Parts: sequence; C-alpha cells; structure tokens
Amino acid sequence: MRRFIISTLVLIGTLLLAYFMEGGNPLDLILPSPLIIVVCMPICAVLAVWGFKDWGRAWKDAFIAGCVDGATSTAASSAKLWDFYEKACYIAGIVGFILGLTIIGRNSYQMADPMTKLGPYFAVDCVTPIIAILFAMVARILRARVEKNAA
Repeated sequence: MRRFIISTLVLIGTLLLAYFMEGGNPLDLILPSPLIIVVCMPICAVLAVWGFKDWGRAWKDAFIAGCVDGATSTAASSAKLWDFYEKACYIAGIVGFILGLTIIGRNSYQMADPMTKLGPYFAVDCVTPIIAILFAMVARILRARVEKNAA
C-alpha cells in the first residue's frame, strides 16, 4: 500500500511539476467543478452496478494479497469493478469537457472581442479531462494490483 500511495503522489507531482515548469500555476488544476464531475460521476456509476460491500472488497483485493479464503473468487469481480470505474472516469472527463464547451459557447456572445478572450476559457476547460485521466490511471493501477494479488 505504501508503494501505491508514494507512486500515486509522484505521478500527480510529476504532472504538477511539468505544468509549473512551463509557466502554469499548479493551483489552476484544482478547480471544484471538474473535481465534482470526475469524482462523483464515476463513483455513482459504480454504485449503480455494485454495492458498497463490493466497492470495499475491490479496495481490499487491491491492497491485500490473498489474505482471505476465496479472495481469488472476488478478484475477478473486483477487476471488473476497477475496469468499469476507469471507463467511467474517461466518460466523466468527456462529459465535463463538453459541459465546459457549452458554457463557453453560451457566454461567448456577451464578450466584446471573443477571439482574444476564449483562449483562457478553453484552457480551463481542459482541466476536467486531465483530472479524469489521472483518476482513470489510478483505477488501472488498482485493477492491475487486484490481478497481481489474485495470481
């Protein structure tokens, strides 16, 4: 578990460092509405299919290797859950991006010179897919951990 946490933090830190090195403010990537979309939508999608027990078992299967009898029987279900969660993260990123485009389009007619002001809005709109990809990458890692622990 320690390796997962450290690796995930380094993964996020690498993104923030690269963004900072190119002149961006890392706080620009922490916006409440993209986080709400990317965190809540995939979790709600998973809970629409699996229950809280299955969600907890998927976490347990990802971090505890064969500690419980029948762990291999739950590993397949947990791997499917993480696979579904990963895809739901990608979909949430797309939905958030399209939602942002809708808001940009709706508000662009009110701008005096929309061509010079749209760039920052489009840049902010790209935050949702970036966050979604990070969450999906973590889900892929957790699925791989489940599969490795079951072996």
